[in-house]
Amino acid sequence: MTFSVCFREETPDGPVFAAGAATDAPAVGALCPYATERGVICTQSFVNVRLGRRGIDLLDDLSVSDAVEGLLAQDDHAELRQVHGLDARGDAFAYSGEGCDGWFGHRVEGDRTAAGNMLTGPETLDAALDALDGDFDDHVDRLLAALAAGKDAGGDKRGHSSAAVVVWAPKTEAYHDLRVDEHDAPIAELRGVYERTKERSGDFSEDSKSRIFD
Repeated sequence: MTFSVCFREETPDGPVFAAGAATDAPAVGALCPYATERGVICTQSFVNVRLGRRGIDLLDDLSVSDAVEGLLAQDDHAELRQVHGLDARGDAFAYSGEGCDGWFGHRVEGDRTAAGNMLTGPETLDAALDALDGDFDDHVDRLLAALAAGKDAGGDKRGHSSAAVVVWAPKTEAYHDLRVDEHDAPIAELRGVYERTKERSGDFSEDSKSRIFD
């Protein structure tokens, strides 16, 4: 019931990890995407949130493949799960259990991964990954382009009601963690939230007004 994309990008200040997701269920941002300085993971289908939360924590000591494979081995319903991600070591991982519904599948392409279930077909993932190429204002702009392209290619076969983006970057911005929990057009609404948040972030551009992110 979800499609999502992850990417890793090297910058002069260090790696960036990012994920975006859209689905026809409320509050995908509370369930699916996780990103820290160690990596990025999306967990979906019949969601086991532990694959994201615990998986990210384990990246201090393990690759994303070893971390998530170990967690799946302890999951009594691993065949219902779908999970993918990237880490700071350069590893990438994707898994789709045989019990996922509808059309489901995943992609691993270098520093990018994508996965989806209950989709209209594989073209959703292909379009989302292709849309990551090009010139963008920032990492969130890139994620939103991927989500819009995936939706336009078919997306969730039931429609879409929530969407989310999350970015970990050496410099944190308020628009790096945004979600629309319930909306008739969540991806378009999420872009509007991003644009308004980014515009207001300029109000704090002077050192004396800088926000502090922990």
